[in-house]
Amino acid sequence: MICRALHGTRSQLFTGLGAAALVFICGTGHSQPEASAQKFEVASIKSSRPDAKAPSDISPSGTVSMNTTVKSLIFMAYQIQEYQIAGAPKWLDSEYYRVDAKPPAGPIPSEQRKRMDQTSERLRFLLAERFQLRAHHETRNLQEYDLVVAKGGSKLKEMERDTVNFKLSLGKGKIVTRGGAKIGMLVNVLAGALHYPVVDKTGLDRYYDIQLNYSMDDSLPDAGPSLFAALEEQLGLKLEARKGPIDVLVIDHVERPSEN
Repeated sequence: MICRALHGTRSQLFTGLGAAALVFICGTGHSQPEASAQKFEVASIKSSRPDAKAPSDISPSGTVSMNTTVKSLIFMAYQIQEYQIAGAPKWLDSEYYRVDAKPPAGPIPSEQRKRMDQTSERLRFLLAERFQLRAHHETRNLQEYDLVVAKGGSKLKEMERDTVNFKLSLGKGKIVTRGGAKIGMLVNVLAGALHYPVVDKTGLDRYYDIQLNYSMDDSLPDAGPSLFAALEEQLGLKLEARKGPIDVLVIDHVERPSEN
């Protein structure tokens, strides 16, 4: 699977790692829509299937077209990851919907970050209006990981940034970049794979080509190294576990939508 990278370590738009649709990986968002919330002009929500052959996309103008779960919509709307959601009923992650939503006509922000925030705000309003979603934030003491340089030193190869030819490839037991990536991108992907927060404490601030191959199930014979072992052996990096305060979105109420 090939993904096109966005900018910086705060945001990443990619498909996969268990998500049913395009997912924003960023900081925490808001628990309820603001009083002056951005809204979609029109929105259609229909029951669907996980194998529905239809493209999933969020255009630069903010038009949303995707086959997704409600849980993935929440990830995008609140800019959170798997480990930051609690109290979600099982159907949020198993029932699929076709969501097509169009924003009102108007100027499009030139900054990508602002466009993402605008789309997230519209999705929060959509969830509240159509799915009757109500939620609140809590700080909980949960496990997280620090990504540090291993004792033998980093094995990453520095390179010049190539924005034109940049690619991020994610597969089962594989993380590969071309064209130079920041460590923050690796941190985001690791957090998605581990379902725990990962904090960059490497001190590495250049662009690198990342090639990581690991076993999804290291209990199998000749399965290859675990993710933890592969990071140290192949990249010279190490994950250290600890407990820390994590912002969690707690689902208070949510309903299946009425289709239209």
